Order: sequence, then C-alpha cells, then structure tokens
Amino acid sequence: MKFYDREEEMRILENSSRIKGKKLIVISGRRRIGKTRLVMEFSSGKKSVYFFVERKSEELLLRDFSQELSRMMPEKSIGTLSWEEFFRVLLENTEIVIFDEVQNLYHVNPGVYTTFQKVWDRYEGDAMVLFLGSYVGLMKRLFEDYKSPLYGRISGKIDLKPMDFRACSEIMRDLGFSGLEEMLHVYSMLGGVPKYYEILENYGIKRWETAVRKLFVSGLRPLVDEPEIILIGEFGKEHKPYMSILEAVARGKSTMTKISDYTGIRAKSMGKYLEELTEYYRILERKTPVTEGERSKKGRYFLKDRLISFWFRYVRPNIFLIESGKEREFLERVKETYEDHTARVFEDLMREIVKKDMNFDKVGSWWNRRGDEIDIVALNERKKEILFGEVKWRNRSVGWNVVEELIEKKDLVKWYNEDRKEKFLIVSKAGFTKKCLERMEDEGIMHWDLRDLERLIQ
Repeated sequence: MKFYDREEEMRILENSSRIKGKKLIVISGRRRIGKTRLVMEFSSGKKSVYFFVERKSEELLLRDFSQELSRMMPEKSIGTLSWEEFFRVLLENTEIVIFDEVQNLYHVNPGVYTTFQKVWDRYEGDAMVLFLGSYVGLMKRLFEDYKSPLYGRISGKIDLKPMDFRACSEIMRDLGFSGLEEMLHVYSMLGGVPKYYEILENYGIKRWETAVRKLFVSGLRPLVDEPEIILIGEFGKEHKPYMSILEAVARGKSTMTKISDYTGIRAKSMGKYLEELTEYYRILERKTPVTEGERSKKGRYFLKDRLISFWFRYVRPNIFLIESGKEREFLERVKETYEDHTARVFEDLMREIVKKDMNFDKVGSWWNRRGDEIDIVALNERKKEILFGEVKWRNRSVGWNVVEELIEKKDLVKWYNEDRKEKFLIVSKAGFTKKCLERMEDEGIMHWDLRDLERLIQ
C-alpha cells in the first residue's frame, strides 16, 4: 500500500541521521501501527541492515544474525560470532542498523542488552541504531527503568501513534470508499492503524458492512483474534482482570465504581489496574472536565484503541455467532447499537478538529455530578475565550431547541464567567432545520454539517 502520513516522524529520523556521532533511537508502538514500514521508507537508498528478532533459541538467533552480517559483507569471512563480536562488527560497518521487535531479546537472553550496552559505550563512530518494539510495557522497562542496562543511552524516542481521521480518510478515498458517514463507520471500528487498511485493500473491501463480515466472521477473518493477541502479549498470564476491566469500559462503564461493580474486582485493587492501563500500558485514558485538573475526582475512563473497543463491545460477546458462521445475525447485533458507538468517535473527532483548526489552548468536554454534560468546551486562557459545542450524530435535522439547551448550560461552566468572550458551535450529521439555520446565521453561531466537515478534513 502507498505510504501515508508520518511526515513528522520521517523528519525526526532524517534530522537525527545528520547528527555527528552515534545515535540510538527507540521506536515503540502497538502491533501493526507501521513501525517497520516507517523505518523501511526512511532507510531506503541508505546503507542499512535489518534484523527481525524472533523468539527462538539464542544459538539459532545468533547464527541467523551472523549469516545476515556475512551476506552484507561478502568480502569478509564471518562465521557464527558471539554477541559482543556481532555488535562490534555490525556498528563498525553499517550506517543504519534496524532491530525489529527488539523486546523479544528479553525472552531469548536478557543479558544481550548488557552486552550491547558495553559495546555501545566503547563505540565512537557515527552509526544510527533503531530499536523497534511493539509491547509498550516491556519497552518501557527496557529503556526507561533506571535499572536497565540501556537506561540513559537513548538519543531519541518516537512513540508511533495511530493516524488521525484525516489520514485514514485519504486512504479510504483511495481504496474506493465513498461518503464521510461510511468512512466514519470504518474508522470507528479500525481506528488509525495502517495495517488494517492494507488488509481492506488486499481484500478489495469498499464498504463498512463488507469489512465487518470479512474481517471478523467469514473466510480467513484476519482480525477476529487480533486484540486478544495484543493484550495477552502485554499482560501475559495475568491478563484476565485487565481484560475484564477493558470489557467493562468498552460497554460504557466509565467510573471506578461502575467498573468495579461490573467486573467484581474490589475497589481497593481497581486503582492499581486502572493506573497501569492508563499510565503504563496506555490502553485506557482518563479524562476529566476540561476546566479541572488531572486529579479531579470526576475522572472517567475510555478506551483509546478503536479496534479493541469494537472487539470488546461486539466480537467477544458474540463469538458464538462468529464460530457458527452466522454472518447476518452477527451484523444485525452490531447494527443495533453501532450508531451510538460511532457517535462517541464522532465527538472525539470534532474535538480534534477544534483543537487543530481553531485557536484554543485546551479542548475537551465538560460534565458535573448532577448529570449535565457539554460535548465540546474549548478554552483560550490569554484571550479569555471559551467555545461551547454540541455534537449530534443522528438522522434528523437539528432544531433551535438544541441551540437553546446548549446556551442554557453555559453558565454552569465556572471559568471567568464575568469576563469572557463566548462562542458556540453546533455539529449535526443530518444538518439543520431552515428556521434553526437562519437564526444561527443571524446570531453568529457556528454550525457544521457533514459537507462542511468533508471540506475541513480534506
């Protein structure tokens, strides 16, 4: 598939490669996020060598690596080397070295990292070493724990995140998907993971319903076990309580109390799991009302990964339908609540657009304990400007009553209430009634429908 997005990451790598002296760059990110493709695009045309670290015996892995080194330098007679010899010869004869899934060395022989550290500390050349790794928890232990032999040796780090909707919509247009609504349905299921769109291309998929069937139910169903593989890889044998918590959040249980009630995990233990899932593994995110700090007791938990969210909400509870090949029944189960699922993603997308395209320091949502909520609240501290936004993902036009309800809630948000400039934004999938449209234009209230969003995104 064509290489999309990643301009910033490519710029970082190119700039780093021009720096004099040795460079050790760590590139981390979940499976299928595009780490390998990124470094292959970067190293194309340069003197580079690539090693994939498999989980196999140390003897076999070292033999394979030595053979690759021998093919790279046919003029030299290289047998099977020791790790120290391998790293030394490699650094002295290569400009760019790539180790993919480097965390697997931990399972081969953890002492290899110490050996590399000793060779690296003595090395005085200009080689650039790229360490790629999929599992966030283990990568953090290897490179950010002060007890690790590689702690303090890193020249730079790239945390490769999912692509945003703008990049994904470009891919989908190229693949033949039509209409923003259809593309949002796909994005709400797959998120911004490039490999999943490559699978769509390989299967010739151009519609959301076809994607649901072919990726999860019929034929090879390549993504039916994908989230489970990712999560068991992260959590290992202790995966069950983590999986239960993620299932609870995927089903809309967003507070610690509700998650505890759903899973049966005691509140005293829950704090530890939630902290690990947010701070360490970064599979969950904790959000607070935009006017409050991170320590606010009003915090709510949400899944960051679109595929994991879709899988826990639709695939895992209906695996019996999938295993019996009941495509139509499974698709009907998904359709029952999928508009609600997409609506949440749509709200996130609107907040992202406001953050990127409008002049606000902080963008989020707002709620209180009484149950009042505002979809978008954006703040500009210097100008004392505040934006209130309502997002409607539904099939009927928005009337003026929606605008009135938003205006009525604005004073609940305590932020420079006596001295601020207020703006309003209404976003509607199905557009607006004629009277509402006329009145919003008269009163200077911003309004976007799907056609406006298509222009903004493109």
